[in-house]
Amino acid sequence: MDNLDKAREELVALFSHELKTPLTLVVGWCQVLQDYKIIGRLNAEQKNAVDVISANSTILRNEIENILDTKKLIYGTMLFSFRKIELNKLIQRIIKRLKPVTEERKIRVVNLATKRIILRTDEDRLEQVLSNLIMNAIDFVPRKTGVIKVGTREEDREITFYVKDNGKGISKKIHRQIFEKLFQEDSSYRRKHTGLGLGLFLCKGIVENLGGRIWVDSKLRKGSIFYFTHPKKVKLRRFSLRRRKQ
Repeated sequence: MDNLDKAREELVALFSHELKTPLTLVVGWCQVLQDYKIIGRLNAEQKNAVDVISANSTILRNEIENILDTKKLIYGTMLFSFRKIELNKLIQRIIKRLKPVTEERKIRVVNLATKRIILRTDEDRLEQVLSNLIMNAIDFVPRKTGVIKVGTREEDREITFYVKDNGKGISKKIHRQIFEKLFQEDSSYRRKHTGLGLGLFLCKGIVENLGGRIWVDSKLRKGSIFYFTHPKKVKLRRFSLRRRKQ
């Protein structure tokens, strides 16, 4: 590792600690305030304020993790650890973890993975992909009437996951571009949607590392369905997105 790579590693470590540590405290205190058994009931205005803080803390934590893992993906240092998990339980846990955001925006997330499917995978990385796809959908569905459906489909050699929404849809001409790093359909200062443009890039990198593929089926004003596959038998291939020196 040269001096520049070492400096990058140290900067990322510092970045991680200095941002994630105070954010953990913010999330923890929000949970305390939301539990009336601990601190008593809040009035309607107080509860709304705490819900907004909690929702935005969840979004911020997701973005911080995306920044840190984008670096790992680019430099080929992303690690994977495999064990057998039950997919319907994983999806339900993700939905529960994202409740601060969905409840604040009055969006419904439905788990359609009713069949019990066991898969050997990296649970954290699979959760990261599904979380980013759901967070992406949350940003584009309408408040109060937004519906996001998450499900799985078992085939002979692979599992297909999907995240379907009733959002504004995506123009066909940018279906491939949306998986590029830092891509934003509207990158202007006044754009309506949040995010750094890293979530879908990370999803693509992780899915391909696991031997799968990812794509989107969408039309403007017709909503979107993001699909990705995961082989039942994974042959992990580590790779770096860095360009090699000529």
